[in-house]
Amino acid sequence: MLYRRLCSFVTCSAFFLASSLLAIGGYTSDLMLECDGPIVFEDENETVTAKDGASLRGDNFLLLAEEITWDRSKGEATATGDVCLTKGDTRILADKVHLLTQNGNYIAWNVTGGSPPKVFIAETMERNSSIETFSNARFYMSEPSMFEPNLRTSRYSVDQNNSTFSINYSQVRIGDVLIGVLPGFSSKKNAGFGPSSLFKIGEDSLLGWYGELGINYSWEAVSSQTKLTYYQNRGLFIKPTISYDKKTTNTLVRTRLSGGWIDDQGTSIGNDLRGAPIGRSRSYAQLRNLARFNDRWRSATLIEWERDSDIIRDFQRNYFYRNQWNQSHSELTYEGNGYSASILSKWQAHDHESKVEQLPLISLEFGPLAKWTAYHSGSLNYARLIRRDNQGRGASPIDRMSVGYKIEKPFRLYQGIHLTPSLATVHQVYDFDSNTMDRTFGEYGIDLHANLHQLIPFKNTVWEIEKVLHLTKFSLGFRSTNFLSGSPNFKIPNIYPFVEDLNLSPLDLLDDPKNESIIEKNLVRLGWENSFWGKWNDANRKLLSMRAFYDLWSSYPEGVDGGRFLYGDISIHPSSWFSINLRQKVDLKNGKNYRKSYGINLRDGRFQGASLSYMSYLNFNNYLFSSAWKRLNEKLFCSTSALYDLKQKSLSYWRSSLEYRTGSSWIWDTSMTQRKGTRKENITEWTIGLSLSGFKLNQLTEPDGLNSLYSM
Repeated sequence: MLYRRLCSFVTCSAFFLASSLLAIGGYTSDLMLECDGPIVFEDENETVTAKDGASLRGDNFLLLAEEITWDRSKGEATATGDVCLTKGDTRILADKVHLLTQNGNYIAWNVTGGSPPKVFIAETMERNSSIETFSNARFYMSEPSMFEPNLRTSRYSVDQNNSTFSINYSQVRIGDVLIGVLPGFSSKKNAGFGPSSLFKIGEDSLLGWYGELGINYSWEAVSSQTKLTYYQNRGLFIKPTISYDKKTTNTLVRTRLSGGWIDDQGTSIGNDLRGAPIGRSRSYAQLRNLARFNDRWRSATLIEWERDSDIIRDFQRNYFYRNQWNQSHSELTYEGNGYSASILSKWQAHDHESKVEQLPLISLEFGPLAKWTAYHSGSLNYARLIRRDNQGRGASPIDRMSVGYKIEKPFRLYQGIHLTPSLATVHQVYDFDSNTMDRTFGEYGIDLHANLHQLIPFKNTVWEIEKVLHLTKFSLGFRSTNFLSGSPNFKIPNIYPFVEDLNLSPLDLLDDPKNESIIEKNLVRLGWENSFWGKWNDANRKLLSMRAFYDLWSSYPEGVDGGRFLYGDISIHPSSWFSINLRQKVDLKNGKNYRKSYGINLRDGRFQGASLSYMSYLNFNNYLFSSAWKRLNEKLFCSTSALYDLKQKSLSYWRSSLEYRTGSSWIWDTSMTQRKGTRKENITEWTIGLSLSGFKLNQLTEPDGLNSLYSM
């Protein structure tokens, strides 16, 4: 009996000694070993073994396993049996893990991990300082299955400190089926590879049956897409695209080059906008570039070229509806403190569309700058203008120099009420056909502004509002623009074609975008602007904005058809899921409707949404447009849209689509589209497609954790 008690005392003493050493961290601080079963302490080699639901917890890691052996003298732990290691954002499952408790380095065998829904499986995974290395690994975009795309490689290594990776020869597979191979390479972590792909079949009443194959590829900041579409009635249409997108702290560069070509085999291709027959070799090219440097310099370039006027309309209909006019240009701008300088070029990229070329337009603008108790604004620009018709023929170039200056001085009449008189002048010089002409306009004006605000106690839990701030501004402005000297208007070349202005016309002389359109006028404009801001939990959002401007009185020279306009727009946003927009411009002299556009939008997060809008322009366009979409579940998505012509009392456009996603990789979609009522657009089209989302070699851990090797 005494022997048994002595043995029990020794066992308990050893247990409590081991527990105390572990708790206080006799060799490694802040470590705790626990388990459901017995803890075995070996004093000779200073190891502790825990079994049955063992856990070893440190400051930045948690190790779970059926059995954990901890060598305190070496600072090493070995876990076996259903091992789970969590370290920072990293979580892996393995058969065995060997962990260095002092620095967090480890090696794991038969590893599974990832960031849902993406998964990797590796024979070994080793972390040494900032470097993580995978051996005989497979990377999946979703849960592994017989149709799931995956990348297989003998070795993949990523360095978190310098954001680089290296990968050996790799295989791209769908399930176990080999699709392609990739050579070994090293690069930045955000480098990508493909492919993602698209396959689609459909039928177009104009183009016939067709099949489309698309392949995407990405590499660091460069990505490419190539689409091959074979039309039964037209032949093979090739559409390559390459993009470059790079952003740093002080630099942004985005470039996209795309194009298309087809040897058109159609029996009746038709004529172009000019009535000329369209050739069989048809092509187009587009270049877009946007760059910004050091928050001062920025550039923008758009080049659009088409061999014939109808290639975009025939083969890129969705793009055509959004972009129907040639807008080729290039601009470089420097933004200083209170001023900006720019050089702009616009040119006719193809001869089937008329264009006023600016080769170039150089501008310098400043203000408003506060100086000598007043505000000063000004502009200086030079332009070489060439007007070309839809045959590519250009008139004689016109050189124009324009100088503008404005001074204004606000006077405070009462709290929130100001009176601001202003003077402005513009001097222009034209050189064309060996003739030099100039003219000078002057303008004087006066503005009365009243700015008021009020905080309104208003609480509504449905709209998430607890207070409302109302800001309102009343304005009454008068402008008198007068011809001072120089050549009369009828001697100045008519460079720009007349286009009706659907928006609020400018009031100030220096705000007129086209200097040739300056005329003598007198105008009194009344304005009323309102905005309501809601506050909820220390966050503010705009609930409503409203503007209304009414030309009370206007006078123009004899023979000039100057209007007297009423313009208003309202935007209502009581919630993030509900908005209403209204805009209207009417000429009160003759009742002409320039613009009516009303819309309502509903959006329930990412699950469903609907919109309805009415549009009427210049008394001849009169449409209703509606759209709706709904995510039925995580896999199924449907949408529909329609355009109804109120004058023709018919649907000029409608489209319905259904999308089904399997896992996170494969997307099935089908759609039906009909267009009618305009030239070349009495067509019906249906499609069914299967697409495979691509993946990128992306950062593996963030910064000490494990994400997937790829991201869609």
